[in-house]
Amino acid sequence: MKKLLEPKSRASSKALARYDAVRYMEEAVRSGLSLRLALNAACELTWGGKIYKFSTLESWYYRHRHAGFDGLHNQPRGDKGQRRKLSPEATDALLSMRREHPDLYVSTLLRQLECQGTIPERSVSLTTIYRVLRANGLDRATIKATGVHGPTKAFEVSWVNQLWMTDGMWGPLLPVKEGGKPIRTHLLGLIDDCSRLCPHAQYYSGENIEGFLDLFKHALLSRGIPEKLYTDNGSLFRSEHLRSVCANFGIRLIHAKPYAAWSKGKIERFFRTVQSNFEQSLVFQPVKDLPELNKRFWQWLEKEYHQRKHRSLDGQSPQERFQERSKGLRTVSSEIDVDGLFLKHTTRRVRRDATISLKSQMFEVPVILRGRTVEVHFNPFNMERIDLYINDKNVGKATLLNKQVNSCNYRLGNHEYNN
Repeated sequence: MKKLLEPKSRASSKALARYDAVRYMEEAVRSGLSLRLALNAACELTWGGKIYKFSTLESWYYRHRHAGFDGLHNQPRGDKGQRRKLSPEATDALLSMRREHPDLYVSTLLRQLECQGTIPERSVSLTTIYRVLRANGLDRATIKATGVHGPTKAFEVSWVNQLWMTDGMWGPLLPVKEGGKPIRTHLLGLIDDCSRLCPHAQYYSGENIEGFLDLFKHALLSRGIPEKLYTDNGSLFRSEHLRSVCANFGIRLIHAKPYAAWSKGKIERFFRTVQSNFEQSLVFQPVKDLPELNKRFWQWLEKEYHQRKHRSLDGQSPQERFQERSKGLRTVSSEIDVDGLFLKHTTRRVRRDATISLKSQMFEVPVILRGRTVEVHFNPFNMERIDLYINDKNVGKATLLNKQVNSCNYRLGNHEYNN
């Protein structure tokens, strides 16, 4: 007797199970049962470990009668490999839009294509769109892994202050008075691409635009003006105030494209050095508050990090490379009101007693401004300078309210007393 071959695939196993069901139904029909009764009996049995519906078994029966055993195999789709609902033109439009806007959601791309009339409304599912993007290496996972729209080679500018990079990271927790919560610090830093020197870095009590502007001001005053500032896409670096400051100093503000944050690897490496060197030392010598933390950090920055030899700098230290390649360094002109450019902006309505409230404190303004809405420019860290503007025109300054001094200057002649 000829030995039967074992099925070599899952598809062959399915076809053989179907063949067994068909043979069972054919034997039942030959024994005198009607096809309906034979099908009902087959529905009670398992074929390949499964129970099948009447209609499924009936289709197998007629497929075998028409094409024999070959008819019981799964037939490949005639349009396999083709996208039935997405034309070549629509595919090209989708891929082009994805390359131009890699950060947008796929659902947003689909809606835009429908609005443009490129794809008929509700004619294509999100699954089809995902399949097309994945086949062309433009799905989110592939973009993130390969960085297809970011720089693909290591780079380094030739001179200092041609390019600064910036970013932030969470710092150590600081203790507070009894009953309070620990303060979570945030380190903001800048690094010069050519020399790896840090123009300025500082710990703050939070992550906000005020802190970064304060950091940027110190860096400009101590290390000069960069040609370009390279940041990520966080809201911290997309504020109108930062754009205005960069424009006033002639600095080009550049944002890393989505999924290309790794292109700021030098600042990330600097942060790892801070974590593994400076912050580790705090375990043995803890700090009590934010000023002490920054004082210790700046000492480490100048005495250790800037003086340490770097392999990537051909054995030079950041300080040596900065001094060697500082040709054409732009410094801040004494004619520029640097503090004024970095003041925070907000608006207030002046009260009838010629005061305004700012950061939970009361300030006096010129009496003539009572009832007016003014734009307030102030330093959020020390509140020493508060300028007032109306329609971009300086109309005076605000000073901290001192009720005791005001009581000495109170004009009794403005009031009547009964004797």
